[in-house]
Amino acid sequence: TAQLHDEGLLADDNAGNGADAGQAPPSVDIQQIQFASARQRLRTLAFWRQAAGGTVQLAQLDGPSVSATLRTCDGKQDQLFVHDLLTQIGTYPRAVVNASDLTHVVLGGEWELRRGAEVAGSDAHDAMHLGAAGGGLLQLANPTSSMASDKEAAGKYWPQRESLFSKYAQGVKLDAEGWFSVTPERVAQHIAERCLCDLVLDPFVGVGGNAIQFAFTCERVLAIDLDLPRLLLAQHNARVYGVADRIEFVHGDFTALAPRLRADVIFLSPPWGGPDYQAATEFDARTMMGGLDGFELLRLAFAISPHVAYYLPRNTARSQLAEMAGMQEPEYEGAFETERCVLNGRLKALVAYFGELSGGAAETAEEDAAPPIEEP
Repeated sequence: TAQLHDEGLLADDNAGNGADAGQAPPSVDIQQIQFASARQRLRTLAFWRQAAGGTVQLAQLDGPSVSATLRTCDGKQDQLFVHDLLTQIGTYPRAVVNASDLTHVVLGGEWELRRGAEVAGSDAHDAMHLGAAGGGLLQLANPTSSMASDKEAAGKYWPQRESLFSKYAQGVKLDAEGWFSVTPERVAQHIAERCLCDLVLDPFVGVGGNAIQFAFTCERVLAIDLDLPRLLLAQHNARVYGVADRIEFVHGDFTALAPRLRADVIFLSPPWGGPDYQAATEFDARTMMGGLDGFELLRLAFAISPHVAYYLPRNTARSQLAEMAGMQEPEYEGAFETERCVLNGRLKALVAYFGELSGGAAETAEEDAAPPIEEP
């Protein structure tokens, strides 16, 4: 499985400076240059591998834009291999597109790789090659209109933006789903402190609220999401917080990848099927998770590690929490702790802790997850 690394290449501050009179010219570390070049090639290849299977819009130099499903690219990134290429004269099951014929590529409708864009500052982390003409810059397509619509997309959640991400004003980006699904930052911080470990797995990373906080308390974070544009948002937000280098971003389906994954602690925060869950008297983890079975997800998690934190709606059926506790291996069977996430006196969610995260107590304990904070 390809991983989308966020490790930029740092140039030598002395590069290109002439040697002072009487001084020997600076030596050139050929091995370091080769290593840096290899890292860049591997990182770029990983990006294209992750984008495989996604919808791309191809803006041509001398014609209308066309859409297709990306398969892969060649080693020099001079050609893109696609299928289901939709054009004005028909659909081609398989096709090869020359990068030299394109002005830019849009991935998933939101992220854009544009030829000839200036690469500077932190954006250099996103530099990608597009054809023989040289570098390109991966960025939000139409960023101005995207930012202008933030307030509209957020709706009633707009006043909470600083409690969702304290650095929102510094460039944090969310999609429509992220506004109602991301964990409030204070709650995410508290969960991260309880999940302290070497390697934590966040298999439904979304826009990155929890993964960012895990990066402050854990050695490494493995962040997975099936939605590539949302995964790129998570990576961007991690960069705003300065922790992207501690997170491995993986584009994939947790249910398919689970048998090959390893981690010390797993944080489960699957989709809850949208805000409508609040109207139910009790939330059913088997049938109300947007087509996912919450019990099956927990079973997959337990196969990786017995130490699981499960972020659940506040109205989750308590009988189901006890049933989940019974799914653990004999050493921890029946041991779990339920924590109530309360902000400003309002119950936001529940977190069920299993394995050693529960403290080994074979009973349910409920407590506030974080001190109240001011929330408009």
